[in-house]
Amino acid sequence: MLPEHVTSLPIKLRPFALEDAPRVQLLAGDFAVAETTALIPHPYPNGMAEEWIATHQTQRDRGIAFVYAITQAEDGLLVGAIEVRPVADEHENFGYWIGAPYWGRGFATAAARAMVALTFGYLDCDQMTASHLLRNPASGRVMEKCGLTPVQRVTRAHRGKQEPFCIRGITRDAWERWSASGDR
Repeated sequence: MLPEHVTSLPIKLRPFALEDAPRVQLLAGDFAVAETTALIPHPYPNGMAEEWIATHQTQRDRGIAFVYAITQAEDGLLVGAIEVRPVADEHENFGYWIGAPYWGRGFATAAARAMVALTFGYLDCDQMTASHLLRNPASGRVMEKCGLTPVQRVTRAHRGKQEPFCIRGITRDAWERWSASGDR
């Protein structure tokens, strides 16, 4: 089981609360955010954030997914989300999104590094994978900064058309070597 609260400056990770729903609706409802993710619909329907948040505790209790709100460490402002699945599904082991006003501030990298470290430290998972649209190199850089290297390119349906994705991965052993090397 993963801890519920994690600090990895400049972010804090915590469980979502229903009170976060309006902020999720605002940030995830932005086409710029939704368009580069596999799972966020656009337009973002009313009530969807509440429904999504309501699933988190059951998934956590069953150990199938751990979803965290990414907040600014200094003031607790919600800026995004990250989810890790110990067993990869059709969208790999983890995914994240950051609200557009907060892009380029290191929030995704800090959250992803924390989740990879926690997953390998606490869960029975020997490899982690994540994917990004090939045309979203910023997400690829986040993954690179976590030690994930390209594993495969695939073409998948995305918003009604076929698009190339890059799948990146890292093993537990490679993570331990990478994180100990200081070459981050």
